[in-house]
Amino acid sequence: MKKLIKMCVLTVAVMGLAGCAQGPVNSMPDWVSNPDRSQAVGSCGTHALGKHFQKECAMARARMELAARQGIQLSSTSVIKQTANNQRSNSTLNQQIVQEINSQVRARKVDEYHDKAQDIYWVLMEEN
Repeated sequence: MKKLIKMCVLTVAVMGLAGCAQGPVNSMPDWVSNPDRSQAVGSCGTHALGKHFQKECAMARARMELAARQGIQLSSTSVIKQTANNQRSNSTLNQQIVQEINSQVRARKVDEYHDKAQDIYWVLMEEN
């Protein structure tokens, strides 16, 4: 009888330890790596100004992805002039960045996920 009780206690202890050894399960949603065609995922790591700005950063990145698909074009032109006279030199840099927006971005937030272990905030947005 004592052997049976010891065996039961040992079995319960081993099963309890085995359950603890597995640790937390990563429950990252599927949309993080596989969004639908009309959706975009934005992410942002730790932000110096806090969680609110981290979330806003992730949303802005998702909106930029949607905007890029809709035809925002970026172009950049740089002109460098340099003159030298004996031991004196003078340099100037004129840079012009032009953004051409062909359509408005209308999007809504569908879901969000915060990976607490790595402190990365993920946002799923889709076109309206």
